Amino acid sequence: MLEKVSDEQTVEILSARLEREKSAREQAEELLESKSRSLYQTNQALEKVAENLEGQRQQLNTILDHTFAGILLVNDRMNVIQSNKSANEMFGLKQDDLLDLKVFDLFERSDSISRLLKTKSKRNNNDTHFETNARSNDTGIFPVEVGVSTIEKNDGRHAMVWIINDITRRRREEGRRKQLEKELSQAQKLEALGTLASGVAHEINTPIQYVGDNMRFLAEALSDISDVMKLYQANATSQEIDEKSEEADLEFLMDEIPEAIDQSLKGLEQVAAIVKAIKEFSHPGQDGAEVVDLNETIETTLTVTRNQWKYVAEVDLDLADNLTEVPCSKSEINQVLVNLIVNAADAIAERKEKVLGKISIKTSEDNNWVNIVVSDTGVGMPKDVQERMFDPFFTTKDVGKGSGQGLAILYNIIRLKHKGDIQCKSDVGKGTSFTIRLPVSPDAVSQQEA
Repeated sequence: MLEKVSDEQTVEILSARLEREKSAREQAEELLESKSRSLYQTNQALEKVAENLEGQRQQLNTILDHTFAGILLVNDRMNVIQSNKSANEMFGLKQDDLLDLKVFDLFERSDSISRLLKTKSKRNNNDTHFETNARSNDTGIFPVEVGVSTIEKNDGRHAMVWIINDITRRRREEGRRKQLEKELSQAQKLEALGTLASGVAHEINTPIQYVGDNMRFLAEALSDISDVMKLYQANATSQEIDEKSEEADLEFLMDEIPEAIDQSLKGLEQVAAIVKAIKEFSHPGQDGAEVVDLNETIETTLTVTRNQWKYVAEVDLDLADNLTEVPCSKSEINQVLVNLIVNAADAIAERKEKVLGKISIKTSEDNNWVNIVVSDTGVGMPKDVQERMFDPFFTTKDVGKGSGQGLAILYNIIRLKHKGDIQCKSDVGKGTSFTIRLPVSPDAVSQQEA
């Protein structure tokens, strides 16, 4: 049986319930106010973040648009989806041109680039650098340097960033630098020829002199023989012919004429060899590499420089048989050998000894490399000189006797132009030895680098 509630109790119950509801409403209002305040603060923070992001985006776009390099964003289907101002100017593009534009359409050798990227992808190499030719809608074909990096987007898909630099100016300056180097090399070679000129003239004068003496002897002999022949033609008596023959000394002439002719021919051959050597040495040569017999080149250089070393040294040749011919610039290798031989002669002359020194030249071959060793018994070099001998303009010779360019040019020719190697060993008072190594093929260089 339910207990009957009085009116007074009912009022109390309702009052308590009202208080609870009032308290709950106040708590809800406080919570709502707190949440609203927190939401407002969050919105304020998000607005600042969005404002910062927009500022950063604008700043990044400004940086990209003022970057000299062309920048392309490429999707996984090789479509260009974004480009900066430099790229648009470089390729002569407008924003509408990017629709359905494949990145390979911008380059001349698109197939090669595609294969290169696929190869790099298989090796999990995300960064690729190469040089190629690009196409511009405005200027046509031009050389570029390209760097490609792969990035992963938030959706898990991949994209690539292509950074492209127009290297037209660099190529032009490189061409100008190579031309200046070629002219400097040729000038240095002609300077060396000028230094050797008096010696070469002496080398030519000696055989020419005895050729001339022999020609005068032959002219006189021919005159004497002609006199005897005239007596025969005039049906002179045997006594007259014998007397004239004895006067002309025909027996002597018959012995000496062949020898005089032989000496003259050898002299002319010697002159021809010297002229040929000078011609080969002074010739500018081909722009690219030619296949060269280094043994023959060494002999040619010795002929040109003979007057520089013959008074101070003997030359000992040990040239390998069947030496493989080397792809190189013949004129530049001639120049290297002249520098080494003349320096060796100078080093021996500094000893100021009456006994002749020795210059040894040896060639050999191993593992697709050809070696040339030029050694001398000169004064040698101390360590401080060895450390600086390849520096431009460094010389130990007196003022006016050395420009300091010889070994610097030698280093540039062997190391930089021919991808070869040059080593020097020297002992003070004992002599110096230079070893030059030249690759027979590009594979030899790759193997050595590996």
